[in-house]
Amino acid sequence: MKVDMIQEFSRFAIYYLPSESNLLSNFASSWFGWNPHLGMEVSYPVWKNLNFNIAELTSEPGKYGLHGTLKPPFPLAKQENFEELRVAILKLSRSIKKFKIPSITLRVIDGFIAIVPTIRNERIDYLAEKCVKELDDFRGPESLENIKKRRSVGLSERQENHLRRWGYPYVLDDFNFHLTMTEKLRPEVSERVFLVLASKLESVLMAPLLVDKIFLCGESVENGKFKVIEKFSLID
Repeated sequence: MKVDMIQEFSRFAIYYLPSESNLLSNFASSWFGWNPHLGMEVSYPVWKNLNFNIAELTSEPGKYGLHGTLKPPFPLAKQENFEELRVAILKLSRSIKKFKIPSITLRVIDGFIAIVPTIRNERIDYLAEKCVKELDDFRGPESLENIKKRRSVGLSERQENHLRRWGYPYVLDDFNFHLTMTEKLRPEVSERVFLVLASKLESVLMAPLLVDKIFLCGESVENGKFKVIEKFSLID
């Protein structure tokens, strides 16, 4: 990628995304009004049984689209490191075998509705750990604004240590893989939205989640939304 194209993005991240043709991916593009694979806006669905503004329900996660964080967003340490970052991600991807998360479910976590593994999955934890540690040389210093934002919710001592060392509090021992579906909602709103999403996603939640690729994504300077820059296949 040329330097002028790199300047299109303020931060980079390594995410898990379902494949572009996946039913969950198609559903989520409409739900969030954003397709990260294509980097384009999508019309929100119109459901008679949901009397809430979907754009408001998904305002913050809608900037990312459906994703599972493996290495949280980071500014690039040096602009010229981009090609080296790509090579490092490729090397990492070629060290991990494809796998499935056999069972997923919808859950409310601290007021957010998210899709999560039914039981903790060691393989996705390991993949995230490798992304956090092995790609960290490419991470530039986090802005004071983002650091203050992280601390504003109240961090444990270990999370504070993660923030100082890795630029993000919820990594390694504090990592919990999830696909965020909503903002933090009031209980009465969350209950209704949860029921609707559970119904709409019933068939999706019955299938395993295939982890066969990782994605380098960038935060657009133009609109603040994340989109796929490149995908890297895990090995068979």
